[in-house]
Amino acid sequence: QMIRPTIIAFILMFWTQFTGMIQYPLQSLANPGIALFQDIEKDANDLRVKRFQKQNKILDILIKTQAEEEAKQEALDKLESKSDDKWFDIDTDKLLAPAKEWYMRMEFKIQKTLSEIIEGVSLTILRVCTYLIFFIQKIWIYILIILGPIAVGMSLVPGMENSFGNWLAKFININLYTFISYTIINIGQQIIMSGYQMELDRYALMISEGGVADMNTLRLYVQNSGMMYTALFPAVAYIITGIGILMTPTIADTIVSAGGAGMMSKAKAGGGTVASAGKAVGRTAAAAATGGTAGAMAAAKEIGKAIAKAKK
Repeated sequence: QMIRPTIIAFILMFWTQFTGMIQYPLQSLANPGIALFQDIEKDANDLRVKRFQKQNKILDILIKTQAEEEAKQEALDKLESKSDDKWFDIDTDKLLAPAKEWYMRMEFKIQKTLSEIIEGVSLTILRVCTYLIFFIQKIWIYILIILGPIAVGMSLVPGMENSFGNWLAKFININLYTFISYTIINIGQQIIMSGYQMELDRYALMISEGGVADMNTLRLYVQNSGMMYTALFPAVAYIITGIGILMTPTIADTIVSAGGAGMMSKAKAGGGTVASAGKAVGRTAAAAATGGTAGAMAAAKEIGKAIAKAKK
């Protein structure tokens, strides 16, 4: 009968070493996932840079070519209508091209800005979900370490023998969050990179290293708000990854049951907000795709709704 009190006394005397001993194998389990995340993040950053360069190249090529053609056509129309006016015999296409280019650049700049806002909202949702899980983990680890000796000591009281076992299960459960979260993030990063690659593959059909591969396809892509729809590839991947990260407590409970999923009732409610924000992102793209001022205003309203829901 003295074995149990003796063991608990030693645990309390070397409490820091005891908690470190429990955390060490769980942290070692998460280290490969952390290292893999760093490698995947480098690859993802490379794809982001290529994606940014392709987007700018598309806009520059299309705007310049389209502006020159429209300026020439307008100049020809004026020359035909005023063929008798000798004073008009000047190279008007050179005068009109910069104005046309500026107008088209502003038009497509709005489209690119809206696509960036869609992606920004989705990325914000992902980051909020990720930070929330790690924030909860840090808080609970701190509380369990500080108040753990009370739970361990209370296990000596008759009728409360299970308090030490319950504390141990919760401590292991919370420390599993790192391994599970990074596993989900790494899988999500693969999906996000697939979205980037799909976008780059679509760009490759329109432009190449030497210039324009298919001008007609390129024009249709921009005129039909293709940039908005292409931005949905990574945006959907961001949201799916965020929802997956919110499942971390549930997954941890399936490994070591400690009621961690119950702690995340607020996070589950946040999952509903994530889904609603994701729908709003989709509606934003549809509204902006209609083009013109009305489409931009409708898109702005949808973005405002998404941001408002994400804050709640």
